[in-house]
Amino acid sequence: MKQILVLLSLLVGNAMFSQQVFPFGVDTMTSLYQKLRPKQLFAEDDIIVDDNLHIKNHIGSPLLLPKWAKAEVLFNDGKLYTIPNVNYDALDDLFLIYLEHYTPEFNDIASKDFPVIALTRQNLIAIALISDEKKTMRFVQVSPGRFIKKPKTKFFEYFSLQPKDAFILKSIYKKINKNYLKDMAFSDSPDDFEFKTYSTYFIKNKYKTFVPVHLNKKAVLKAINDPGAVKTLKKYIKAQHLKMSKPEDVQKLLEYYFSL
Repeated sequence: MKQILVLLSLLVGNAMFSQQVFPFGVDTMTSLYQKLRPKQLFAEDDIIVDDNLHIKNHIGSPLLLPKWAKAEVLFNDGKLYTIPNVNYDALDDLFLIYLEHYTPEFNDIASKDFPVIALTRQNLIAIALISDEKKTMRFVQVSPGRFIKKPKTKFFEYFSLQPKDAFILKSIYKKINKNYLKDMAFSDSPDDFEFKTYSTYFIKNKYKTFVPVHLNKKAVLKAINDPGAVKTLKKYIKAQHLKMSKPEDVQKLLEYYFSL
């Protein structure tokens, strides 16, 4: 499912992007989806996941969000760009752009019949998806070498104000599972497969390595791996009324820990 990498440097002057040089790369997506009607979120389309798996009847979508969202993208040149119609493909760990106002500048990587491209990971630091409900999900790209065990994704949701201060990360990914309800006597489901969403949390420990963790007080304190700080951290949790089941509160605890 690996697509050919195409690097671009475009001067964009249409309704899609602001009028500035936008130094992004994209991956072509033609081998991923046989057909695509982005506004229908693949609900009626056949999907080719790879050469051996052709999904016609399926539940759900590879996409994380039910609607395309506005995105703010931070590159390693320090510039922030705003892009409409972006979503996270949690099956392939890619951010997709729907070219609602397709223009000929994209002829080499998209078409009117297939107006979707994927942001390449090269030079991309962080991306925020802002939905119609004003809910924001922030993602940062993190090297697999910073984890005690290789994670399933390279993009992670984070819960700090700045990506450099992300001490807790959430890996969100989807798998294609057989729909076992289809064959049950009580089920009228006609679908063969379903896209199931999974997630794993990681926190930065004493040695500044990200380790997987379940979100509860005992597991978080154990994962930090600093017995000498446990008493102090327990006092802070109690004083601040933190709930270790909430990633935002775990982030606050870790900010305090790394300030000691």
